[in-house]
Amino acid sequence: MPSTSRRTCPTPSSTSGVASACSTSPWLAGSAERRTGCIVTSAGRFRSVSKRVLIIGATGRTGHLLAEQALGRGLGVSALVRRPEALGELQSRLSAVQGDVLDPAAVSRAVAGHDAVLCALGPGRGSPPTLCSEGTRNLLSAMEAQGVRRLVCITGALIGHPREHLGWLYRRMRSALGAAIQDRQLQEQLILRSGLDWTLVRPPRLDNGPARGSWRVGEDISLGAMAHINRADLASFMLQQLDNPTLIRRGVAIAY
Repeated sequence: MPSTSRRTCPTPSSTSGVASACSTSPWLAGSAERRTGCIVTSAGRFRSVSKRVLIIGATGRTGHLLAEQALGRGLGVSALVRRPEALGELQSRLSAVQGDVLDPAAVSRAVAGHDAVLCALGPGRGSPPTLCSEGTRNLLSAMEAQGVRRLVCITGALIGHPREHLGWLYRRMRSALGAAIQDRQLQEQLILRSGLDWTLVRPPRLDNGPARGSWRVGEDISLGAMAHINRADLASFMLQQLDNPTLIRRGVAIAY
């Protein structure tokens, strides 16, 4: 078993809803420090108790990285996909369950036998306007029916991060998009109302640069016009949450 570095976390400020995520946790042996109402976290070493992970959205750019990193960390990985060939070289390395997230029976088959679910579901060209909410509704139903409790799901800073912590650009974008983000907002509401052990991850702009290994995380971190996170670090953070109880039933933004 890998060793974990331990130290005392500073007392959380009253302005932050996130208690802490520092290395006193046996689930996450990285480094973190409390700073102005946010958490600054590094990737650190990873030890997973969850052994079988289902990924929803594995053919997308973030989902693909989730699958790669999960496999690299020795997890058993499955993916629910409409076209297994779209996984590319990953197809031979994981268990592909062919089906549509909008098909409750297919989702139920995919969820069976897993310890946790990573959801990177997102609309693509030609997707129905209720893809995220209806797909998530099916996922929650299957997880609850089969006793799979841990869910880590990407939504977005525009969807649920408090308005007062968004910069002017993100506030204007949220107002301008209006109905275009309603499906995502409903997706969040369904998760919030569920009885699962969920974590909502709300990134700002996503980039494709290399992993940096450190980021800010919190329910009340400020996101200015230039706020962003690379998909590689987003995937790493999501994997860390599989067995980290600190952020269960919390929605947090992540950015540099």
